[in-house]
Amino acid sequence: CYEEIRPSNSQNSTDQLNIYNVYIKFFNQVLQRIEGKCNSFLKDRDIDKLFKEIKNGEYIDAQFQRTMQITTNSAKTSTLNLSSDSIKRLASSLSISDTTSSEQQHNTQELRIFSINTILSKMKKILEKHSIKKVYLFLDDFSELDYNSQKVMIDSLIAPIISSYNDTFIVKLAAYPYRIYLGNIDSSKIVPCSLDFYDVYEKTSTNYAKVEASGIDYIRRTLKKRIAVYTSEQLDADELFNTQKENLDIYYKTLFYASAGIPRCLGYILTYSYLNSINKGNTITIQDINNASKTYFTENILVDFYNDNRYKQSFFDDNKILTQLTQKKLMDDLIEISKTFKRQIISKYTKKEKIKDIFKDTIEKYKIGITYWLPSSHFSIEKDIESILQTLELYYIVSKFNEGSSRKPGTKISYYGLNYGLCLENMIDYGKPDLRRSYDYWRQDEFNYTNFIPAALNAVEVPTCTNCGYQYSDKNEYKIVEKFGFCLNCKSENTINTTNALQTVLAQEIAKWKSECLPDIEIDILRVLYNNRQETLTAAEIGALVERHHLGVTKIMDKLKRTGYITYDVKDKRYYKIESKAIEKFFKN
Repeated sequence: CYEEIRPSNSQNSTDQLNIYNVYIKFFNQVLQRIEGKCNSFLKDRDIDKLFKEIKNGEYIDAQFQRTMQITTNSAKTSTLNLSSDSIKRLASSLSISDTTSSEQQHNTQELRIFSINTILSKMKKILEKHSIKKVYLFLDDFSELDYNSQKVMIDSLIAPIISSYNDTFIVKLAAYPYRIYLGNIDSSKIVPCSLDFYDVYEKTSTNYAKVEASGIDYIRRTLKKRIAVYTSEQLDADELFNTQKENLDIYYKTLFYASAGIPRCLGYILTYSYLNSINKGNTITIQDINNASKTYFTENILVDFYNDNRYKQSFFDDNKILTQLTQKKLMDDLIEISKTFKRQIISKYTKKEKIKDIFKDTIEKYKIGITYWLPSSHFSIEKDIESILQTLELYYIVSKFNEGSSRKPGTKISYYGLNYGLCLENMIDYGKPDLRRSYDYWRQDEFNYTNFIPAALNAVEVPTCTNCGYQYSDKNEYKIVEKFGFCLNCKSENTINTTNALQTVLAQEIAKWKSECLPDIEIDILRVLYNNRQETLTAAEIGALVERHHLGVTKIMDKLKRTGYITYDVKDKRYYKIESKAIEKFFKN
């Protein structure tokens, strides 16, 4: 509804009246959809009467309608200030200032726009006559709305429903963790349902082995069911995978690791696997899945992560983008520490230096010639500070696999794994060795990042001369400066200050972000066109990839064409392609 009725530039518009019109239309769309559903399975004159009353404005304040008419037709300067403050109805403060050369008039009124509860109460009585006990309102995906749109939706529609203690209307909000505004909703009335495999299965499992087994079984059931449905039971999974090389269970396990049990990731990986195997007349191999996992990470996950923190507008405040950029640094540091671990242990092993038995046993069991396998894909962190991984988890760069007790009494730790495709791309060995005490492997101190991760997020302090800009990265040089009190480069006295190098970079990035960012959906569309730049795509094809109605995509394309970011050819319909201006600006690096 929202995408179809809002102007493509409304998120940036300073015309508050235009934006407010969007909200009014949105509520009308929601109510029209409810009316359509009701009329599809029951006929009742009271239903028609209720929605005629809504359309006739009986649930919109008449004074508001007159004010809207006057303001819309006025040639004067108009300013509209809106704030929601009622859980029983949408109550808005409308402040209009009309400016002329001779006078200024202020007019402020309290207005009831929609009385949501009155509408729902009447609808409930009608439905009860037909033995309908429940009405479900699904909002998906709520995180796609910007902060102001979320606020209006929650304060004016969702909060009144949830806070009204009704037992008829049930609301389901689908959103990404940490990217949802809940306003003054009582959190005790919201039952959260996480879709991450660990959160789903740990409640019914006594150890991680059972959690993982449940996750793998979910992959198996998902594939078997969908293959059966979409091929009308003409095919089974063992006909799609090369079972002569590996047991089918190995494929399910590999797909679980590659997708972390997330259906969207699983779909992408299978699509890329299909293109390199079945599409060429071959069955899918483990190598196909590995190649697909790398492609998915580099062309989807990593690009999403980079573009989100560089160009998207979805951050609610500067602190969020700051966090996003520091998380980029954290990802790089996690990759480096994982690669360094293997280098150091293998070096000690080849030099006959002493290493832990569990690492030595792993090396010797899996060594093939001069090739060593020593996994460093997982790590642990104390549960109290795991929230600092929220952003990386949101982008599937890390996934939570388990919780357990630390060797420190009374301390809980959480186990995370790096993305499977990330590990393959960076030559990090993924998994856990199959040893007699393999459950001890990830409990080793080398994989406890409790101290490392916060330190990685702290910026490096670099002493710098404010006069000439010379940086003292060499500690011995700086000791001389501290002792004698002048810059060794320009001889100025008392000009050495310690600056936070990362914060300086981030300040520059934030300034750049504010000047260049675009609405999330526009960046998503540009990325799709960039990934498919060797061909042209229709609005319907783009819409399928960004989960938007093709009419909404067409509106956005008109704006992107005006900026010179895309062009199109018209044949039977429009065929879009990305232009070099957009590639240079958004995808060069």
